[in-house]
Amino acid sequence: MPAPVQSIWTKHGLTPAASAALRKSAASQVRAPSLPRPNRFRLALEESGGLFTLFGQFLSGRADLLPGPYLTLLRTVRIQREELVSPSSLPEIRDRIVQAEWVRSAPCSEVYAATFQDRPIMVEIFLPEAGGYTNSDFHGLEWQLSHLKNSPEASVATPAVLEQFREWLAFQADADRKRTMLRHLEEIPFPCLSRFPRLLSELQSVRCLIYERMEGAPLADALADPEGAGRALDRWAESLLEQSLLLSLLDADAQPSNYLLLPDGGVGFRTLPALVPVPVEWHNELLQYLTAAIAGNSHRAMQMLARICAGANPYAVEQMLLEKLSALQPELRIQSMAPDSVVALENYWRALGRTSLKPPLFLHLFQRNLSVLGQSLPPETPPTDVISESLWPVLGRLLQFRLGDALSAEKGQEWLASLGLLFLTGVRQAGIVLEQVRDNDLALEIESEPEDGRSAKRNRRVAAVIHSGIGLVLFLFSLRMALQSSGSLQLAATAAAGVCAVAIFILVARIE
Repeated sequence: MPAPVQSIWTKHGLTPAASAALRKSAASQVRAPSLPRPNRFRLALEESGGLFTLFGQFLSGRADLLPGPYLTLLRTVRIQREELVSPSSLPEIRDRIVQAEWVRSAPCSEVYAATFQDRPIMVEIFLPEAGGYTNSDFHGLEWQLSHLKNSPEASVATPAVLEQFREWLAFQADADRKRTMLRHLEEIPFPCLSRFPRLLSELQSVRCLIYERMEGAPLADALADPEGAGRALDRWAESLLEQSLLLSLLDADAQPSNYLLLPDGGVGFRTLPALVPVPVEWHNELLQYLTAAIAGNSHRAMQMLARICAGANPYAVEQMLLEKLSALQPELRIQSMAPDSVVALENYWRALGRTSLKPPLFLHLFQRNLSVLGQSLPPETPPTDVISESLWPVLGRLLQFRLGDALSAEKGQEWLASLGLLFLTGVRQAGIVLEQVRDNDLALEIESEPEDGRSAKRNRRVAAVIHSGIGLVLFLFSLRMALQSSGSLQLAATAAAGVCAVAIFILVARIE
């Protein structure tokens, strides 16, 4: 049975009364009084257990609520449960899997490594909704946190933060959502650095999510190795950006211990975290927000934040965010090893935290992922901006995907029809221009000297060369479409290429 939380706050010197006692040399009543306050806050949450431990994990990426030293320490909070749900206690799987071994306690599930028909698998057993915690437990958490209202940690005890915590837990506890996402990720139609495990459909149940175990080198071990840390960090950063910007998914945990570096160069999962989708309507804004932060364009970054968070009046919110950011300038400084882009993102997030806005959960998780990435930099890592460098290959894949989608068979037919109309309009306009040039040349031949005739001939030659170049570009594009498509689209592209070839022949013939 956990000790009363109020006594733990007092025990660690976190409440105003305990701080006063500490100043009056009552150090014997406060545990480890010489420890910095962030360390004592972390110890208090972990010793409280239950929801407080999960709340500490949730806060580990919240740069808008707590300074950097708190975030680094909260990432080490570990879940401690008195009872584990063993696979042998579930009738639907206990006679079908063997060699089950506990791996980790997730916020709302227990994860085991096991074997099924000589195949290594991972078994996630989900606890009741929200980890089995009741409304009474959440009310108790809220009441106990209210004792911090006059402390430096007061920002974590607001109703808005507790509501976001409950939403985060709901995603962690939703086995069906996670199963559906994983099923959709089995066949990604374009090359990705991120790899996702395959579901074992014959073993699924209401409480169990079972997928193939992935084999690779633990990311956490690679980050601890001075020789391979830089390369491992680049691959992880690229994978996180790829998930959010290309696959529109966010890791709700963002822990290096969940990731594997695969032999084929990809990035996989030791245990699959909860995945939260990025709403379709905010894809472009999220991309622009990140690129603006990397470029140091605070004005554009605040515009994107305002669009996502503001609702009816983004302009007023943008001005307010810029004012809050300016007010932060004297105190801006987090870990010296953090990349410049992480510094900028955390500063923007702190400015947003000083307003009354309620950003959506996906934006919190996006910030959390990049903050954890910045905090995971090994001391020996060269001072490079890993997020900026990893963004370029992800943007290349994103452009390739969007162009491929735009040039799909159905959309390609519409696009080619529009291009045909544009081409015919261009040809007609070019004909009108050539007729005007011819009329002017005839007038010049009557009224001008011989040298003026040579000048007009040179102008016609230049115009014919330019038009031939345009025709060549259209011909090559139509030819490429004809080679890469099939059916009616291929016939249309072939016809367009033929028209372009004839036009080029006529224009080239007129060059002389």
